[in-house]
Amino acid sequence: MNLLKKGFYILLLLSITISCNEDEDFTLIEGLDFVIASLSDDGREVGVVPTTVSGGDVLYTVDFGETSDDDSDVLMTSGPLVEYKYPNETATYRITVTASLEGAPSDVSLTKEYTVTIQVAPPSLSGIEGTWKLAPEAGALGVGPAQDDVSWWASSSDDVTVRACLFDDEYVFNADGTFQNVLGSDTWLEAWQGAAEDGCAAPVFPHDGTATATYEYNATAGTITLEGTGAYLGLAKVINGGELSTPSEAAESITYIAAVSADGNTIELDIEIAGGGFWSFKLAKEGSVTPPPPPSGSAIEGAWKLAPAAGALGVGPSQGDVSWWSSSSDDVTVRACLFDDQYVFNSDGTFENVLGSDTWVEGWQGNDPEGCAAPVFPHDGTASATYEYNETAGTITLEGAGAFLGLAKVINGGELSTPSAAEEEITYIATLDGDTLKVEIEIAGGGFWTFNFVR
Repeated sequence: MNLLKKGFYILLLLSITISCNEDEDFTLIEGLDFVIASLSDDGREVGVVPTTVSGGDVLYTVDFGETSDDDSDVLMTSGPLVEYKYPNETATYRITVTASLEGAPSDVSLTKEYTVTIQVAPPSLSGIEGTWKLAPEAGALGVGPAQDDVSWWASSSDDVTVRACLFDDEYVFNADGTFQNVLGSDTWLEAWQGAAEDGCAAPVFPHDGTATATYEYNATAGTITLEGTGAYLGLAKVINGGELSTPSEAAESITYIAAVSADGNTIELDIEIAGGGFWSFKLAKEGSVTPPPPPSGSAIEGAWKLAPAAGALGVGPSQGDVSWWSSSSDDVTVRACLFDDQYVFNSDGTFENVLGSDTWVEGWQGNDPEGCAAPVFPHDGTASATYEYNETAGTITLEGAGAFLGLAKVINGGELSTPSAAEEEITYIATLDGDTLKVEIEIAGGGFWTFNFVR
């Protein structure tokens, strides 16, 4: 969406003076103030950076003032930065910062108003005109319990070759508002279309590219709507609210949730089916530069996630033993916000935690009970980090406070009890086997955490 911010807001952050009254046996919190900093051009992303001028482990709670059914807009930090992203709408919010200090007779709070004023560009066709194909990479299509979650099934890197007749299909958005499926002599057929087994074969009417179809891209709503029986994106069987069981049931209209990348070269599509599940498709614009998949075998470059299976993470008394606790198959859904986190090893030696809007947050991070919530600094993906993979020694070392693999709390020799104790460096025992990566790390008492990742 093309969002233009009318106003630019700068927030200063928390400045707290802590003094001790010699006649009292407690600590006073004085001089609470904060500034709000706008971190994005559209004004939706804001930041709060707490500081103190004297001693004491002050804990700041920042309530960003958004009305919601949970406390996802309430974040805790010891500093230096708390970030939050507001909805895509013009509104005024009351941001409240509360300072807490052990021994103080009471907490201290201060509230200020912050206004997001945005102007949205009108719906336009121009953002997606051209020819598109499924991105030639793992995960280009998949299905799962929520948007952008393909934990039930996802295409592999091998599918780019095995299903080449699907990956070469073209989805054409013409400048005059018409749409075409250009499939060539074959595409991927399934049993519901009469195929004896799933595989490449001649297209079946009405999903054979003969549909007279139009499209509407609504940049404001973030949707693409196709009008015309037999027109589709990604897979012919997927329609709003379900999947086809016969070609004769083809829908006259299908609406997809659509996110176009900033450079205009990729489209992320989601469509809800029965039972709350979502199909996801990633399209790449023809002619755009698509990076090749990361090399298999000796290198760990690329993006990794926890394996969507039972035992993806666990802890026990020795390496390879997760008898104390391990994740179940249900956790892939229950902890979906953890299983969709990405651990990215870049070719230039930098490392990123890509967590999205939520991840698994525990009591030591201020979330009680533990569950899905906004990431907490410094384990929120903002760390400036690097990595070193030593294939001979079988280790991965991350440098940068807040960078981690698997669980943020696990460090060499123990587990964190507060985010402010984040380590500058963590070394993991690593076993790489093609597109799978097993990571282990020793904690206190001789125990070991184990994490299993897939590329």
